[in-house]
Amino acid sequence: MQILFPSFGKEVLDVLNINGIPYSIDGNSIVFPSKGLRLVLVQLPAPEQPGLNADERHYAGYETFWLYEDRWKSSKTATTQRLLSRLGIFRRLHGRLCSVVSVNNCKDYGITPEAFQAKVQKFLDAFHTYGYLKGQKDYLLIYKGDIVAAAQFRHTYDKTGISGRQVSAVHEQTIPASQPNSKQPKLPGNKQPQQADRPQPQHLHAYEWTRYASLPDVRIAGGMGKVLNQFLSDVDKHRSPNAENTSVKPHAHVMIEVMSYSDNEWSSGDAYRKLGFKLTGNIPPVTYRIDPKTWKRINPRQWEILKKSIPDKEIQSYRIIQNRGSRKWVLLLSDEELLPRR
Repeated sequence: MQILFPSFGKEVLDVLNINGIPYSIDGNSIVFPSKGLRLVLVQLPAPEQPGLNADERHYAGYETFWLYEDRWKSSKTATTQRLLSRLGIFRRLHGRLCSVVSVNNCKDYGITPEAFQAKVQKFLDAFHTYGYLKGQKDYLLIYKGDIVAAAQFRHTYDKTGISGRQVSAVHEQTIPASQPNSKQPKLPGNKQPQQADRPQPQHLHAYEWTRYASLPDVRIAGGMGKVLNQFLSDVDKHRSPNAENTSVKPHAHVMIEVMSYSDNEWSSGDAYRKLGFKLTGNIPPVTYRIDPKTWKRINPRQWEILKKSIPDKEIQSYRIIQNRGSRKWVLLLSDEELLPRR
């Protein structure tokens, strides 16, 4: 069956032509031989057609990323900038020249806590694929007074009394390789359990890195790492012996886990790998409804609530698609490994 080039793809080609980017067309793909990239354009089904399942085809020889019609229609300007950035047209900044701002120090930058949260929300709603999340630990990356990136983290759980061996099994990875030739985690002061079959109990603090987005036409070298280091520093301060409400006794052996996801539509997740994260799983595609007015995606939980207020005759206008799924990444650090980050 012949695969037709999507109608919205003509607008994408206009962007490429204006910027003098060479390409070739292959079915519903735009190929960039000099970049080793393939962009697959995904046309949404008409409202009366069945839902669009995730395309399971594999394209050998090229790094592949995907552009769905709803992304193009809902945020054309930001998506255009993001596309050009992927193709090598972007502004470069160095993370070392940026400042990390949180609710703890925002007043030092002339920002009230209320205004700080509003700025994070406005930025992520504009530039992150899935927008702002409430109830998170928020950060901004600022360069010469301008916001260039934003991030959010959340605490997921604490677990006490878990052994190093259990941590390794649960997270599908070993205790960090900085502890060679030992089945047990290296404890503070080089003290080891007296019995090898009874590992020293550990405290595991788990967090999720839920959002990170930068200006779509900007590459910030070291930006993600700088935000992550600040978050880990804040976590370390919160659980230190002098901090209030700490749940961990001084000198206890502590493991810190930070988990995140990369979106398979646009990224292979290499940025996480470079930060020391390990790939621990693949998340299957998620089914979404598309708002016919805004072209925004509605996840299954949101849809269960929303559909109750939509007349039956209008339900069909909400098209059904599946995304490309995601990859799960985990960073697992011992207390000793936090030392270089402090």
